[in-house]
Amino acid sequence: MQKSKLIDKLRLVERDEMRDLGKFVESPFFNKDEKVVKLFDYLKKYHPVFEHKKLDRDYIAKKLFPEWKDNAYKKLSHIMSRLSQLVDDFFVWKEAEYDQSERYHALLKAYKRRKGDWFFDSAVGDFRKHLEKQPERGTDYYFHQYRMNHEIYTHTATERVQTEIDSLGNTINNLDLFYFGAKFRYSSEVRLRELYLAEKSDLVLLDEMLNSVNHTIFADNYFVQIFAKATYLYQTRDKNVYEELKEMIQDDSVKCSTLERMDMVSLANNFCILEYNRGSAEYLQEIFGWYEYGLKYKIWMSKHMDHQVFSNIVVCACDLKKFEWADTFIRGYTKYLREEVRESTKIMAFCRLEFSMKNFDKTLELLRDVEFVNVQYDLRARAYQLKCYYELEGYEMPFYDACNAFAQYCRRNKVIGEQSKTVNLNFISFIKRLHQAKSQRTEGRQNLIDKLEETPVLYSRWFREKIEHDIKDE
Repeated sequence: MQKSKLIDKLRLVERDEMRDLGKFVESPFFNKDEKVVKLFDYLKKYHPVFEHKKLDRDYIAKKLFPEWKDNAYKKLSHIMSRLSQLVDDFFVWKEAEYDQSERYHALLKAYKRRKGDWFFDSAVGDFRKHLEKQPERGTDYYFHQYRMNHEIYTHTATERVQTEIDSLGNTINNLDLFYFGAKFRYSSEVRLRELYLAEKSDLVLLDEMLNSVNHTIFADNYFVQIFAKATYLYQTRDKNVYEELKEMIQDDSVKCSTLERMDMVSLANNFCILEYNRGSAEYLQEIFGWYEYGLKYKIWMSKHMDHQVFSNIVVCACDLKKFEWADTFIRGYTKYLREEVRESTKIMAFCRLEFSMKNFDKTLELLRDVEFVNVQYDLRARAYQLKCYYELEGYEMPFYDACNAFAQYCRRNKVIGEQSKTVNLNFISFIKRLHQAKSQRTEGRQNLIDKLEETPVLYSRWFREKIEHDIKDE
């Protein structure tokens, strides 16, 4: 059962939401099947990890429903599907609670369909007041303004001919602000991916739109200007454009949603990462600066911090040798990670820190007897183990044994994607080659550098450093 859609959905339920979900499942308005309630009451004890031998389907069927003599597996699957649908309904209900704009929009549609004209007008007034109270002026704000105006204009009680031109103009302006902001937001991401993938997309009217951002309608709408600037940055890779974008994003007068600000910061930061990976070392400090900025304004967190962002922050701090800062960050922010990945992420972060400080024995000690919940963490841990064996004296046999075990793990594990499998196998092959060149002088520095440049491999910067330090020219 652990690999079922139901369990995957239940893992998404926050700990403080489980009680509300229980009330939802038990409510006869939403569910009249006592078997569904019984199954939920059993499963909630294993939230949020859901890793236990007592979650086997056959075991649960016999434990909860011993009266089932035939087709128990099929019957349990039906109950699971019903509970899974209730979880979906609960998520929708919670979103209506979180997002008042969506609630007002649904209310307008309901009154319009039921011909409750007086209530419709009252709801429009409440919706307007709600939107004007919002401090954010991003794409969502203008999208909801447009949707509200659209519901008014398409309501049968609205006298269209008498609708003021200014009102229609505002509807169009709100649509333009939403459309331009959204178009630039996604276009900047497309242009970024093109730089990584060496592909080109024909984005209809994008150049014409970029030439229109100086129009007065966009003058005070920073979110349009910022995403347009990000799009232009990825098209030109001009450092001056980056500096302009940086200044615009960090302007405290910019009012937009946390998600949009995260996108803005991520777009600027990803440009720095791209340039750094292409050899512009000065951008490493810029990357760290964006991570600090994001922490200061809580951009990287909603309820939780993404574990990949957490790991990237540690990597950047370690690359800058800000070891004390990294240690403080790990200890202070681990609590914001999701519970199911918290321990694995913390251990890997400390491994990175200890390895960067050349405490290779300490790194191996951290990795010993640890079970990672994520296959990518397992791959990373095995790579760090090999790097430690490479750095330490007297570990030649463990090094080659670990190489073989790692390669076998990659080839046999069906969860690992083909691209990930390739780069990890390349890593194993290259670190063995580097080890032989170091201990047996099988080849020189230039041959290894040439091979490194033509091979997609993990930790290429570390490999280059080791080649320069450990290998002599032939």
